[in-house]
Amino acid sequence: MVLFAFIFKPRMKFIRHFSIPVALALNLAAWAQQPITGMVLGANARDGEPLPGANLLWAATSRGATTDAQGRFVLSEPADWPATLIVSFVGYRSDTMVFPSAPPSPLRVILRPSIELQGVEIVEMAQSMQLSTRTINASENIGGKELKRAACCDLSESFETNATVDVNFSDAVSGTKTIRMLGLDGKYAQMSLENIPFIRGLSAASGLTLIPGTWINDINLSKGVGTAVNGPNAMTGQIDLCLVNPLDQPPLFVNLYGNSQGRGELNVHAAQPTGKHSANLLLVHGNWFDREMDQNNDGFMDMPRTRRVNVMDRWMHQGERKSGQAALRVVSDERIGGQSAEHVGEHAMHQPNGLYRIDATNRIVDAFGKHGWVFENDATKSIGIIGAVRRHEVANRYGVRSYDGVQQSAYASMVYQQLLGDGNDQVKAGLSFQFDEYEETFINDVAPAIDMGRTERMPGVFAEHTLKRDRLTLVSGLRVDANDIFGTVASPRVHAKYDIGPLTTARVSVGRGFRTANPLVENAAVMASSRRVVIDPLNMERAWNFGASVLHKFKWIERKWAVGIDAYRTQFEDQVVSDLDRDPRTIAIYMLDGPSYSNSLLADVQVEITRTLLLKTSYRYYDVRTTYDGRLLERPYTPTHRGLIDLAYADRKEHWRFDINLNLFGPSRLPSTSSNPEGDRFPERAPVYSTLHAQLTRLAGAWEFYLGAENITSTLQQKQIIAADDPFGPYFDASLIWGPTNKAMLYGGLRFTLNRKNNQTNQP
Repeated sequence: MVLFAFIFKPRMKFIRHFSIPVALALNLAAWAQQPITGMVLGANARDGEPLPGANLLWAATSRGATTDAQGRFVLSEPADWPATLIVSFVGYRSDTMVFPSAPPSPLRVILRPSIELQGVEIVEMAQSMQLSTRTINASENIGGKELKRAACCDLSESFETNATVDVNFSDAVSGTKTIRMLGLDGKYAQMSLENIPFIRGLSAASGLTLIPGTWINDINLSKGVGTAVNGPNAMTGQIDLCLVNPLDQPPLFVNLYGNSQGRGELNVHAAQPTGKHSANLLLVHGNWFDREMDQNNDGFMDMPRTRRVNVMDRWMHQGERKSGQAALRVVSDERIGGQSAEHVGEHAMHQPNGLYRIDATNRIVDAFGKHGWVFENDATKSIGIIGAVRRHEVANRYGVRSYDGVQQSAYASMVYQQLLGDGNDQVKAGLSFQFDEYEETFINDVAPAIDMGRTERMPGVFAEHTLKRDRLTLVSGLRVDANDIFGTVASPRVHAKYDIGPLTTARVSVGRGFRTANPLVENAAVMASSRRVVIDPLNMERAWNFGASVLHKFKWIERKWAVGIDAYRTQFEDQVVSDLDRDPRTIAIYMLDGPSYSNSLLADVQVEITRTLLLKTSYRYYDVRTTYDGRLLERPYTPTHRGLIDLAYADRKEHWRFDINLNLFGPSRLPSTSSNPEGDRFPERAPVYSTLHAQLTRLAGAWEFYLGAENITSTLQQKQIIAADDPFGPYFDASLIWGPTNKAMLYGGLRFTLNRKNNQTNQP
């Protein structure tokens, strides 16, 4: 029910709250009576590729503009006619156009790659994961080409070539993957969809798996505390997903995928124009896996049998002064795992409770809508509103245990923004409202049922000021949110960026974030065990984040280099602690009593070895500790050291691409199992291990064929489950996962794109 708040009429009681604003940032530098609009495109794509951040300037004046994420611009008129317009973008030839008078229609400017950057496709490929010198946060952009380098097919599989985000399986039986950022669980990063809070609540455990990778145009990773406008929950960073745009999508796109383990996936995108400036896009995703696979011979399926259907319909309009969109998504996800009749022994077949089975079901219906407009008489002012609603039903069975949950949520926000003075300063201010109604029940086999249902309302107000002075950019903001359960929380944030040189940037940031925990779903992996669940009264989680980074791009020995170093510290004031060390037969969830922090250091080096070959190396150091029952211990499953070596090749015409990456993981602490019987213990620390992935891609006109392999060396956590032969006994635990749970896997597939004929001519 992805609809505008004012036309969305669900039957649920909470839908009276209307939608959140997205800033329609058109970056205009001057006041204009009749602004000039248009697009700036790059000529290195068949239909022209939008160039975000391209500069437009009237010659001999300070009046200009910068294109937005879709390459569009709004430009004020010069003081006098005729006038000369200069359009430029890094890596492209600047274009100069002379206008005797105001152009009668929107402009379409196409820039050509510059001579010194011939083969700019290779630079574009190398920048499929960019370290940005422009953003106020230390950030990376994972582009569409980078996403294609992953094996497929959902968001959780899109970070294999990235050192900022760590991905691993949450347990040995559900097939669910989780992420970590700056050494902390993904729940401390704000995961949004085009700046709308998205993966949260009951989707915290499985939300990454339920977003197909082909739906994503790019991913913006920003490290450290988020800005005040984007919400209160970004303690360690923000992962913002940008969907494919209906306005520039081909009429038909098909992606067919299969692997050696028996998994098949199909993605179909169908786009069609609905007007001169609007289009509709239907996205359909299907996942099928029906094999009972047991590679380590413990009697449990390594991956659950899966049936998933994911459908989204998205409509978008982009006018000169107004833009809007609406989208509706429906998800049905069913997984069946646990013991396999094909692989268990005769003894297990006659267990009193039968085979230990895991059934996990997700049903989601959600919708969002956006609308933004620029003031008619002042193009330096704009307003955006956005609204989102969701109903998420979860029904999980773990042997004789069960978890059932229902989430009904609504989010609304409105943002006003305005350029100040000569256009170098900007102010943003707005209101937000978050509504959540949860029904959550966990039924254990021996303990009383746990009910975590609640209704939570949180209105908020925020303001943010951006100041630009020569090389310095300073963004200061404040949020104040009033939670009707936990009280009012203020979240100040300050970000500063200083351009030491044209390609050298230093950044610092400090700010406070907070969130409400959902302890049952956030510890869903532990439900696949015999651990007794003990939950004390809980409060909000609050933390300060401090960060600094330096990024330097340069040319050395005739090669282009990029070197980035960042350091972050997250210091908790209040934290919900999930303690697996108190007793291997218990998980205790309580509020922090003592220090808890995460220190993170990352060094990135990228070098363009040749115009067709890019090498990227990364090293990450973590020092993450939390107080457990009065003892300050390393957080489990967090390697102190992590490395990445990534090599990407593409010929000059990009007919062939080859990618290979090696991930290195240092030792990490495991929760204590020392009080278990000797045969039911894990070691105190996980060993050093590595994984190797590779992919070969061939482009032939509208067709694209790919063949690859994951975990080529078959690195495997051989013992994944404690007491796998007695899953209903007191020591069973399938949640202690530190490494890969699957051996080498081959995959292949094809992509077909039916491009639309473009008969448009350039203007002026």
